[in-house]
This record gives sequence, C-alpha cells and structure tokens, in this order.
Amino acid sequence: MSIVPSTKTAELRPKDDKVNKPGENISRLLEKTFRHYDKKIRPYYGVRTLDVGLNMLFLSFGELSETNMEFTVDMYLGQFWTEPRLAFGLNRTIILSGPASEKLWVPDTFFCNSIDTKIHTLIFSNKKVWIDLMNGTVMLSARLTTRNSCKVDLRDYPMDEQTCHLPIESFSYEDKDLKYTWRAPFGVGTDIFIYDTEMAQFEIVSAKRFLKHPVYHSDMFSGLTATVRFRRRSLYYIFQMYIPCICVVIVSWIAFWIDHKEGSERVGLGISALLTISYMRGSMNAGMPRVSYLKSIDYFLLTSFVFVFMSLIEYVLVIKEFRKGKRKGKPEVPEILPGTQIENEENEPMIVTVTSGNKTFRFHDPVDDYDVMSNTEAEPKLNNQQNCVKYNSQKSSVQFSNHNRTPGRRRPSRRDFQRKSSVARFITKTAKTVRPEKGVHTLDKYSRVVFPISYILFLIIYFSVQYQLGSS
Repeated sequence: MSIVPSTKTAELRPKDDKVNKPGENISRLLEKTFRHYDKKIRPYYGVRTLDVGLNMLFLSFGELSETNMEFTVDMYLGQFWTEPRLAFGLNRTIILSGPASEKLWVPDTFFCNSIDTKIHTLIFSNKKVWIDLMNGTVMLSARLTTRNSCKVDLRDYPMDEQTCHLPIESFSYEDKDLKYTWRAPFGVGTDIFIYDTEMAQFEIVSAKRFLKHPVYHSDMFSGLTATVRFRRRSLYYIFQMYIPCICVVIVSWIAFWIDHKEGSERVGLGISALLTISYMRGSMNAGMPRVSYLKSIDYFLLTSFVFVFMSLIEYVLVIKEFRKGKRKGKPEVPEILPGTQIENEENEPMIVTVTSGNKTFRFHDPVDDYDVMSNTEAEPKLNNQQNCVKYNSQKSSVQFSNHNRTPGRRRPSRRDFQRKSSVARFITKTAKTVRPEKGVHTLDKYSRVVFPISYILFLIIYFSVQYQLGSS
C-alpha cells in the first residue's frame, strides 16, 4: 500500500527560489562560519586593541534608598564592535536572538558598583545580536535592570542633591586589549535620554556620559561612567516635619502668658513640646543610615529643641526671682496674731473690713455674717471707728477696728476667741494675696518678645543657607 502525496500539500510548498534561497544561503554561511568560530578568542587578538562603543538609554528609575545607599535603573545597553570573522562583503544584515546569540564572542562588560544585575526574560532573554555582513559590525543590545550602590551624602538632607554613578568596565580584558568609547554621535558630556523621569521622592536633574571615574575604575582597565543627579522633593518634608516642628515651638511660648504660679501647666506644656520634637527626630532618623555627621534637619530640630528647653529654664528663673522678691519684700501686715488683739480689746466686739478693688467686705462677730460695701461707703464709717488699723496696697486694702464699747455686752467666750482668730488668719492671707508682686513677670514680658524674634531670625538664616546650597 503506497501513500500518494496530496496535490494540495504540494501546492503549499514554495516554488520560487527567490523566497528560500537568500535565507538558505545565509544559514549555510553562518553554519559554516560558526563551525570553525571560536567565541573564546576576541576579535583582532594579537593584532590590535579592540574598540567597543557603548550607548545606553534609561527607561525608568526605581527607588533611591538612603538606608541601603543604592539605586535601581531599568535600561537598554548597546555595545558595538567589529568582528572581522563575520565580514563577508555581503550587503545583508542578520539578527540573532535567543540561543543563537550565544554563539558569538561578546565583551565581558559589567557595572563596577553593581549589587545585582539581570537581563529581562519573557520567552527568551531580552537581548539580540545584529550583524552587518558587509564589514562585520556587531551590535549587542539587551534590556536589563541593575541595582547599584550610591554613596549618599546626607549633610543637606532633606533639601539635598545626590549624584550616583554607573561605572562600566571589562572584567577580563585590560586597556591594551579592549577600549571602551561612547558611540558616536554621543560623546563625553552629552545627555542620556530618559523615557520616564517620574520618581516618588526625587526629580532627575541630569544624566550624562563621562569617562573613567577615579573611584570605581582601575588604571589597568578601560571604562566609562554614566552619572545621574537626583534632587529630593522637599515639599513633603516641609509639611510633615518643618511646619509641625515650628508649631510645637510656638505652642511652647504660650507658657509666657500663663501665670507663674501655675507651675504644673507651664512645666507640662514644656515637657510635652520637648517629647514631641524628640519623637519627630527619632521617627525621621529611623529610616536613615547611621552616619557620623549631623544632617541639615538635625540642626533644625536640635535648635528647636533648645528653644523649647530654654522656655523651661526661663520658668525656673521666674520662680527663683519670685521667691527672692518674696523674701526681701514682705507685706506690711498688721500683727493680728491669735490672742493679741483679744487681750487688748477685752469685751469689745471686732469689725473687720477688707477692701479689694471696688468692693469692701465687712466682717462682724460672727465672722460668717458680712456686708459688702463700696469703698466710698466704707470710708466714712471706718473713720468714725476707734483703734482703726489699715493696710493699703495699689489695688486692695485691709482695714479693721473695734466698735465703741457697748454697755452691758457679755464677755467674749472661747468660741469668740476662735472666731476672731480665724478673722486674723483671713486678714493675713488676704494681705499676702493682694500684695503687689513687682518684677516677677518682667522676665516673662521680655521672653514674649525675645524668643519669637530669635526663632524667626534662625528660620531666616537656616532657609537662606539651604536655598543657596540648593541653587549652587
């Protein structure tokens, strides 16, 4: 039994040699070439130095991490060189991809500061080899993502600029064997094109081509460097760090308007402000590397911390001044100690008038029953009393006297003595309360002006310096 091929199947086979012949010829040519091709030997070995031209295109940048001091970039890297073993004088070009691209010699190019570099892979590796069969020019193009170290300088943080480098070098071939150059027409100092310039925390200032970097490259090997400058977006830190810190310092000045006797309120306000600034500095440095120098924002937070701390020191000085004045200037309170007044005024009932502001409190026996009179009403009545004693201050006064003896009135009992003693204590307490406290609030009054002006001057100097550094 024989199988006869279908005429339809035969018709599907191409009959025109113009369709198959060029491809078949190139396939046979490459097959013959690669049969005797040794990819371990570089082009022009033992003849001259091989020139490798580089070109790159940045697709996007990932995170620039201050903690790990590294940055990530997604890019296309193109390498160009001449392979005389593939120069057939044919006006044809071919593209090899996938496993076929592994048959050629390629430069062992690497990034000197690379932490991790990988070529993207979908079905095959995202790389291709383009060959010009006329003169043997070869281009190797690959899409790769590389994570590289970047020496971050945080002295101006968070209004800083960072410069990161991509140093490229050959791993095996010395300068006498292989030399890197930037592919024409792109020379030294020209810009590298960036598809996507958006980043979360930074904006890209520039990306340029340069020669060897003195830090990363050795003298024995040829190399090139791509340099990228990043500028931090500082608006986030202005709203999240600077403005809240300034508000905390301003809130601490409220203590200058609180009475110095309210110690718990003033001290509590100052301590709360100190703890808030300390927390802000701790949270800010939590994601930062432990560097041995102070950052710009450290100077700002520490100065704000000092302003809040000095407001607490100011309160200590106010209390010290108050106690010193209290010891030197005691109020002229009449000596109304328990028993003294009663011994001099045996059977006479006591009347006490305490004047504060526009009100006069008149106490009779018993003490709890008192009348309230204005100063104009109380003055004539008190002037008619015998043995009238007065204590006057700028705002208040204490007056007390004895009524004229009333015939037939009973002798005071022990209970009367206790009531009169309580009156004496009340007068002493009132006199101390209404005593003018000259000089106690002077430091507070000065602080209300000195602290804000000093802090405003500091803010002007600080942000002026930061602006000049950013402009330069």
